[in-house]
Amino acid sequence: MAEQHLREIRAVQPNGPYIIVGECTGGSLAYEIAQQLRAAGEEISLLALVDAFRPDLPQLLPFVPRSAFKAVHRVRILGFHCRNLARLGPRAKLAYAASKADRVRETATARASAALHRSTKTVTTQSAFKDALAAYTPKPYAGCVILFRAERLPLGIAAAPDLGWGALVERLQVELVPGYFTTPISEPGVKILAELLGGHLRARAGEP
Repeated sequence: MAEQHLREIRAVQPNGPYIIVGECTGGSLAYEIAQQLRAAGEEISLLALVDAFRPDLPQLLPFVPRSAFKAVHRVRILGFHCRNLARLGPRAKLAYAASKADRVRETATARASAALHRSTKTVTTQSAFKDALAAYTPKPYAGCVILFRAERLPLGIAAAPDLGWGALVERLQVELVPGYFTTPISEPGVKILAELLGGHLRARAGEP
C-alpha cells in the first residue's frame, strides 16, 4: 500500500523534501511511506501523525470488555457532535446533522455488507487495510516525528501518552490539541490543529 501511494506521490513530486501527514489508522501508512522514502535517500521535511496509535495499540485494560469500550467511545463521540450542534445556527445545524447522518449510513452499509460477506469496493479496501495493519511491524525511525494528539484519550486503555511511538521514533514531539480522541479534525479543534501544523510547516520553510 505504501509503495502504491509512493508511485502516486512521485508522479506529482519526483523528489524531496516531502511532507507526509497521516491521521488515525492512516498514521501507520504515512509512517511506512516516510520509511521507504528515507530508505531511497529522500529527505522528509515533516512527518506528522494525527491521533494515530502505533499499529498494535491501543491495548484494553484487562477488566474492560471490548463491547463496553466501544459503547463508551461512541457515546463520547456523540456528545462531541451534540455540543457542536448546540453552537450552530438553525441552517448550519441541518447541514451538520445531514453530513453526519450520511457518514453513519455509509458506515452501517459497509458493516452490513461485511457481516453478510458481500464484497464491495469499500468493504474489500477496509478489510485489506485492516489485515495489512495487523501484519505490519513498524521499524525504528531515525528522525523527527510530530504527533498531534487529542488531550482526552479513550477510557479503558493502557496508558499511552505518546500513542506508542516513543519506543520507535528517535525524536518524537507531542502536540496536544483540545478535545476528545479523533475530534481534532473537526470543528472547533481543527482550527487549533491547523495553526499548530502551520507553525511546523512555516518553521521548515524558514518563515517566521
